[in-house]
Amino acid sequence: MGIRVLVKLLDVVWGLISVIPAILAVGGFLASRFHPARHMELQWLGLFLPLILGINMVLIVYWIGRRKLWFVIPFLAVLLNIPYLSGIIQWPFKRIKPAGRELNVATYNIQQLRAGDMSAIGRETGGFMYNGKIDILCIQEFPGAGDAQLRLIDEISGFLPYYTVHSSSPQDMHIALFSRYPILQSQGIIFPDGSSNTAMWADVDIDGQVVKVFNAHLQTTNLNQNRIRPSDNIDRAASRIIRLKDMMNENGVIRARQADLIRALIDESTCPVIVCGDFNDTPASYAYRKIKGNLEDSFRSCGKGYGYTYRYLRKLFRIDYVFYSRDVFRGIRYYSPDLEYSDHKPVIVGLDLDPTSLSSEGRN
Repeated sequence: MGIRVLVKLLDVVWGLISVIPAILAVGGFLASRFHPARHMELQWLGLFLPLILGINMVLIVYWIGRRKLWFVIPFLAVLLNIPYLSGIIQWPFKRIKPAGRELNVATYNIQQLRAGDMSAIGRETGGFMYNGKIDILCIQEFPGAGDAQLRLIDEISGFLPYYTVHSSSPQDMHIALFSRYPILQSQGIIFPDGSSNTAMWADVDIDGQVVKVFNAHLQTTNLNQNRIRPSDNIDRAASRIIRLKDMMNENGVIRARQADLIRALIDESTCPVIVCGDFNDTPASYAYRKIKGNLEDSFRSCGKGYGYTYRYLRKLFRIDYVFYSRDVFRGIRYYSPDLEYSDHKPVIVGLDLDPTSLSSEGRN
């Protein structure tokens, strides 16, 4: 009799403990809905949402195995985060009707081609985009002025002849946009807060249809610069953790303000929009939700399987995106190959330029 009472008591204790990761999952769900300047703690929950949801899924299996109704609590927490999960996992066997007129868009943070010989990597990157029949290519961390930039421009402009390069200042990181179609005008977007990151927009004439293409590189996390090293002692490791936390908080607020600025420019556009870039934030973030707005996320519309674009940190994070106006384009293909030239993977998206020709059945 005493053992039964003890087992029931333990079930109640573990049940109450199961509420904690469920509450954290609710916080992760709310992360994208509140500005980091006001609720930074939610942004941390959004960042760790994959781990939090993993714990809840384990608890679901545990309580179902025990045949206890406690499984309802973590189940509801996971169910609430279905929108986030659809941003990183898509049905791998979906079938999508091919396009009548196809536009191939790519975005790639090339990390300034630091890993290895610039000339060789530039040729490999250019060759990959050429073979992929890319029509519009957005690049972040493009080399600054000098031979490296000129060689890379020469490599890519051979098949994408129209291009524009922008930066906040010559010393800051550059971004570039290359196009098979004429660029009518372009403009850099100078971020506030003295950020060395930048963004730009360009009006591209695609067979008579003007499309405003945004290329954005939001504030970096500075995670690599402050990561703990095996040689660090306890005091140095603790100092790095504190500095990393403060920097992540500051950069999260900066990214949110940058997202607000880009969203305002998107709302001002009178023509269809394509948004590419490295947001340095996950689908659970305020920056992602703000910029996406009513645009379509290409991974959600035509991606398959598990999606990540940052090659390190256990391949947990999708931080590079291609969004588009859903009333003008239809996503037909999403591809993110694991190239070795950068810490990011490129994102390549095929868009149907004439989605209105599809019936409702064809769209589904």
